[in-house]
Amino acid sequence: MTITEARRGEELPRAARARRLPAGDVLGWVLLGILLVLVGLPLVFVLLQSVFPGIGLTREWGFQPELLAEIVNRPLWQRSLTNSLLLASGAMLLGGGLGFGLALLRHTVRFPGARLLDVAAWVLLVSPSFILAQGWVMFASPSGVAAHSLGMPWVADLVLSPGGLIVVMSLTQYPLAYLAVSAALHWDDPNYRHAAALSGASGWTILRTIRMPLLAPAALSGAVLVFVDVIGDFGLPAALSASYNFPTLPYSIYASVRQSPVRFELGGVLSFYLVLILAAAIIAYMRILRRSRFDFLTGQATASTPPAARRPRVWTGVTVLVFLVTLGIPLSSSLQVSLSRSISGGLTPDNFTLEHYAAILGAGSRMIEGAGNSLGIAVVVAIGTTILGFLIGVVLTFTSFRGRVVIDVAGTIALAIPGIVLAVGYIFVWNQPFLSKIGLGLYGQPVLLVLAGIATAVPVAVRLQLGALAQIPANFLQAAALSGASLLTRLRTILAPLVAPALLSALVAIFASSVFDLAATTMLAPPNFVTLPVEILLEYDRGKYGYSTAGAIFTAGVVIALAAISTAVGRRLIRRTHTRTENT
Repeated sequence: MTITEARRGEELPRAARARRLPAGDVLGWVLLGILLVLVGLPLVFVLLQSVFPGIGLTREWGFQPELLAEIVNRPLWQRSLTNSLLLASGAMLLGGGLGFGLALLRHTVRFPGARLLDVAAWVLLVSPSFILAQGWVMFASPSGVAAHSLGMPWVADLVLSPGGLIVVMSLTQYPLAYLAVSAALHWDDPNYRHAAALSGASGWTILRTIRMPLLAPAALSGAVLVFVDVIGDFGLPAALSASYNFPTLPYSIYASVRQSPVRFELGGVLSFYLVLILAAAIIAYMRILRRSRFDFLTGQATASTPPAARRPRVWTGVTVLVFLVTLGIPLSSSLQVSLSRSISGGLTPDNFTLEHYAAILGAGSRMIEGAGNSLGIAVVVAIGTTILGFLIGVVLTFTSFRGRVVIDVAGTIALAIPGIVLAVGYIFVWNQPFLSKIGLGLYGQPVLLVLAGIATAVPVAVRLQLGALAQIPANFLQAAALSGASLLTRLRTILAPLVAPALLSALVAIFASSVFDLAATTMLAPPNFVTLPVEILLEYDRGKYGYSTAGAIFTAGVVIALAAISTAVGRRLIRRTHTRTENT
C-alpha cells in the first residue's frame, strides 16, 4: 500500500465523523419524536374527528365539515359552550383580581401570618380540583353540611348557581394569578414611587398610576392562566353531575366518548371549539404584551422587603379569612362527611363513625386496590417525566438544535390543552385497528395511563428544571466534551448532580399530582383495572359520600407522607453526594 492510499484511508473515517450529527442534535430529534407521539398525534386525531368523524375507527367515516356548524342547531353543544365561556371568563376576572390583590398585599406590607397566603396558594395548586369541588358540593348541597350542620339551607341556592360556581372556581384557581404576580413583585425599583411621592401623589394614586400598570403583564398572565385552567377543568363538572345540571365542554366531551354508541363527532367538534378558544386566549395574550414595553427594572433594583403594616391585625384577619374560605370550607366538609354516618346527621356524637375508614382498610377493598394501582402509575410517570423533562431542558439550554422552538411550543401546547382532550386523543390514536395487527394496540392497557400522565406532566417538569439548568455555565459541559466524555457521561456525572434539587422537586411534585389524575384515568383505565380517582368518583356518584371522601383523605395522607419521606431521603442523598465530591 502506498503512502497516498494510506492517507486516503485515514481521510474516510474523518469525513464520516464530520458528517455525523452532534450528540445534542440526535437527542433533540429523539425528543421531538417522543413529543410528537405523546402530544402531537393525539391532538391531531382529536381535531380530525371534528370533520372526519370516526376516521380510522369505523368503515363509514368521511369528510363532513358541516359538523362544525351543527353547534347552532344542537342545544346541548350550545349550552356546554356557553357555560364553559361563562365560567372561565367569570373566574378569570374574579380569580385573577383576587390573586392580584392578595399578591400585592403579601409583598407590599409585612404582618403576622402573611405566609399563610403562600401556604394556601400552594396547597390549592397541588390539590386535585375534583376533590376540592366535591368538598364544596357537599358543603353547599341542599342536604349538605351547611344546611344540616350550620343551619344555613340558603347556601345551596347561592353556591349551586352560575354565579356561585364562578366564585368557587375563582377561590380554587386564583393561586395561578397569585404566583404569577408574586414572581413579578420579587424585585422592586422604588425610584418611581419615590419620585411620585415627592410630587405629592397619594399612596392610592401611586398604586393606580404606577405600580398597577407596571404589573400589567404579570396580572394579565395570571388571569389568562386562570381562564385556561378553568375552561379545561374536568373536576368541577364531574363533581357537580350528581347535584346540579351544569354541562361544560370537558364533561360533554367525556360523555360523548363514554356513551353507547360512541359519538365521535360530538367529541371531535367540542374538542375543536375548546382548543380554538384556548388558542385564541393565548394569541390575544401574546399580542397584548407586544404592544407596549414593560421593562422597568434598573441597576438599582433590589429584592422586595415590604415595610411593617400600619394595621397588621386587619391584614392578618383578611389572611385567616382567605385561608378558611378557600381551604377550610371544602376540606373540613370532606373530613366531616368522612367521619359521619350520614350528612343529614349533622355534628352530633351519635353521627360520628370510623366505619368508612375501616371499610377502606378492610379485606378486598377496591379503594385500596385503586390506590395501589394509582400510586404505582404515579411512580412510573414521575420517574419518566422527570427524566424526559431533564433531557428537554438540556436541549433547550445547552444545544443549538434547530428544532428547539418546536420542542418548546410542543411543551406549551401540552400545558394549555386540557387533560380530557389529550385523553380522548389517546383513544382515537391507540384504538386504530391496524395498530392491533402489528402488536401496538395499547388501548385498554395500563401503559396508556403512563403515557397520558407523562404527556400531561412534561411541561411542569421542564419548567421546574429550566431555572436550575440556566444557572449552569455551558463551559462545564464543553470542558468535559474536550476530554472525550460522551453526552450521556456529561449529563450523568456533571449536570444531574448540579441540578439534583430541581430534579427532586420535579419528581415529588409530579408524583403527588399524578395520583389523582381524574381525566386520564376516567377515559383510559381498562375495565378491570381499578384506579383511585375513578373509584372515588364512582362511589361519590352512587351516593356513598362518606366512603368516597374517606378514600380521598386517606390516600392524600399517604401521598403527603410518601412525598415528605422521598424529599427527606433525596436531600440526604444529595448532601452525601456533594460531601463525597468535595472530599475527592
